[in-house]
Amino acid sequence: MIGAKQLELCQRLYKLHFQLLLLFQSYCKLIGQVHEVSTVPELLNMSRELSELKKNLKEASAAIANDPLIIECGTSGPLFTSTEVAIQSMLECLKNNELEKALYQIRECRNLWPNDIFGSRTDDEVQTLLNIYFRHQTLGQSGTYALVGSNQSLSEICTKLMELNIEIRDMIRRAQSYRVINTFLPDSSVSGTSL
Repeated sequence: MIGAKQLELCQRLYKLHFQLLLLFQSYCKLIGQVHEVSTVPELLNMSRELSELKKNLKEASAAIANDPLIIECGTSGPLFTSTEVAIQSMLECLKNNELEKALYQIRECRNLWPNDIFGSRTDDEVQTLLNIYFRHQTLGQSGTYALVGSNQSLSEICTKLMELNIEIRDMIRRAQSYRVINTFLPDSSVSGTSL
């Protein structure tokens, strides 16, 4: 038997899930509007460049995970003297397609300067490198933007969230009707009388 408190908890979780769904739908609409704005000729769109870089960095990261010796070759250079020198070195690596080396450098910089511009060890290395690259490619420029990710994947996620929301709502309705049926069933401990 489902208790009243459990049912109330389910209802509250459903409401929370529904709010998250609405928030995600708003986020999708925002992304859609940014895509529309991208047709304005005064804006510089770096989305394609950064998406390609992200894909290549993820492949390099996977290669390093599969074969850690990849990262050791050609990375025995001196430690960086400042964050500016480190950033310039990483940018050169990214421009020269030395992606494994850039990933190695970000790890070294996180050891030298934890929780600085290079993030912490728990932060995504690829995303941090993309942020550094974008920031320094757009210094002194206005009207530059980049959207990294797929619009298709957002609509798929939104559809799955909506389906899950409907399932949760149906489960709560079944649980409520089960509770109603149980409250109207006669108590088996009461002895019946015969006529």
